[in-house]
Parts: sequence; C-alpha cells; structure tokens
Amino acid sequence: MISVILMGFVTVAAVFFLIETGKASKTAAAEIVMSKAWSSRFARQTLEEKKEEFLEGNAKYHTVPEKKAAKKVKEWDKQISAYQKTEEQYLSGKKFSLLDLIPLPGYQLLADMKLDGDSELLRKLTGSCEHTGYVELERSQETGGKKNSAIYAYYLLASLIAFTYVGVLLAFFVGVVTIAAGNEMGGVVLPMAVCFAGSALYGYIPYDNLRSKAEKRQEEIDLGFPNAISKIALLVTAGMNIVKAIEETARSDDSLMCRELRLTLKEMNQGATVQGAFLRLQCRCNNKYLDKMVTIVTKSYVSGNANLASDLKGINDECWLDKKHNARRMGEKIQNKLFVPTMLMFVGILVVIVVPAMSGFNL
Repeated sequence: MISVILMGFVTVAAVFFLIETGKASKTAAAEIVMSKAWSSRFARQTLEEKKEEFLEGNAKYHTVPEKKAAKKVKEWDKQISAYQKTEEQYLSGKKFSLLDLIPLPGYQLLADMKLDGDSELLRKLTGSCEHTGYVELERSQETGGKKNSAIYAYYLLASLIAFTYVGVLLAFFVGVVTIAAGNEMGGVVLPMAVCFAGSALYGYIPYDNLRSKAEKRQEEIDLGFPNAISKIALLVTAGMNIVKAIEETARSDDSLMCRELRLTLKEMNQGATVQGAFLRLQCRCNNKYLDKMVTIVTKSYVSGNANLASDLKGINDECWLDKKHNARRMGEKIQNKLFVPTMLMFVGILVVIVVPAMSGFNL
C-alpha cells in the first residue's frame, strides 16, 4: 500500500516537473547557458589565483620540493584548460546537456511565485554576486539589458530549487523500488536520504560557494580598510594629493584592500573616469565606510572639497571605533563558546584532586 501511494506521488510530481519545464521561456534557457559558461570561468579564475598564490608562496618559503610543485602546477594547468574549453563550448552553443535542463522548472517556479529582483532574497543574492570580485558580475555589467549579477543570482536560486525538487523525486522513486524489493525500514530510508542529499547538495554547493566567497572578501575588506583609510587620511593631512595618497597606500602592502585600490588606479590610468573606477570599487567591495570615502573623493573631483582631510579623518575615526566594537563582540562570542569546555576542564581537575584525597582519607 505504501509503495502504491509513493508511486502515485512520484508520478504526479514528475508530471508537474515536466509541465513546468515546458512552460519555461527560451530566455531562461539562454540564461542557463550563459551562467554555466560563467561558472566554468569563475572556477578557472579561482584556480589561476590559487596557482599564483602557491607559486609566490613556494618561491618565497620553498615549502614544497620543485619536482612536486611542478607536478601540482601541471595538474592545475590541465584543469584550467578543461574549464576554459567548457566555457568556450557553452558560449558557442556547442554544449547543453540533459543536466542543464533541470534548472528550467526552477525558473518557472520562481516566476509562478512572482519572486523577482524586488524580493529580499534575490536582492541579497545579487549583492553577493556583485561582491565576489568577479568582473562579469559587477554592477555595471549587463547582458540584454539585465544585470549579469541578477542573471547569475536567478540561475543559482532556480538550480537550488530544481535540484532539491529532483532530490525529492529520486528519494521517493528509490523508496518505491526498495520497498518492492522487500527491504526493511533501514534499507529503505538510507537510500532515500542519500538520493535526496546528493541531488540537493549538487544544487546548493554553487550557491553556498558564491555566498561564502562574498562573505570572505567582505571580512578581508573590513579587516584591511581601517589601515588603508588611516594611511590615506594621514597623507592627505600632510598635504599630499588624494590620488597620490591612494597610490602610496595601495603600494604599502598586499592586503585585499590595497590590491583593490591598485586595480582602481590601473583602470583610471587606462582611461576610466574617476567616478566609474570608484563605482566599480564599491561594487566589488561591500563596506559602508568605503562607500563614504568614495562619495567624498568623487565629490572632491567634481566640485572640490576644502575639508577633504577632515572628512577623511572623520571616516577614519568612525571606522576604527566600529572595529573596536566588533573586536569586543567577537571576544564575547569566543568567551561564551569557551565557557562549557572551561567548566568541563574545571570538573576534571576537581575529580583528579578530590578522588585521591578522599581515598587517602578513607584509608
């Protein structure tokens, strides 16, 4: 009886899945192809960054033997070439697998739920896309009149929904098969859980990776910006031109904030306007004090700002005060996490001391 009910549910759910797939627009299919190409490009860029970081670190510290390092780099180069080939195949229209069709009903379900760019969830996800540092997903980048970051965010969310749905379908189908085979409860539930988890994870991992990358970059920016703004404010107060002050700060170390400032200066030297270069910097880096600095700097270019040094000093003071509060909050969180282990250690010490003492007393 249970197997019949499950089979009926699977049939209805599969029919609904096919109907939603058929209702999906051609635009959704085009966005899937584009997003898959971007996914390969982002994976390639991440590997290239990892390879560069490894080579620089190994050249400096010699942690890995030369032969082993060369082998590792060769493997990475092979993967990078594979990602590049996949990206080119998607962009040229030569690649579109059955697996790529699965997000289509996710697009349609989002449309049915009227979940668009105005929703809080998609706004946050689009922001995460913009803050990953990928050039293709910067706020100014558009394809067909739609922001690339919004296209990719929609694809990630549609994939997550669709693969979770497929996971449920697979789980119940496997449940029917295992029940029909005469397996007991343990032999039914475990394969169902594996099928559901595997499919849901396949859709969730790209979504989680992007959000994690954006959060990690934000943490690095938040950590490095107070030092950067301090140097800029100090140099401007000493009488240095703002652009020269930013150049000196950008060259001062190799933190993420300084690398982003160097990229901004490079864009300005290549003909980008000051406003455009700093807007791209804001898009890549999510920090409210950076936004204030950019507003002040661009305003000084347009209409001049006699109080530029004092304004930068004000941002510096606010930024460092906020950093102190964040450090205090982090310390309190760590202290709360350490409370239980500390109490367990205290009880263990009491046992070590009290038990021998009581044993001696009884003797």
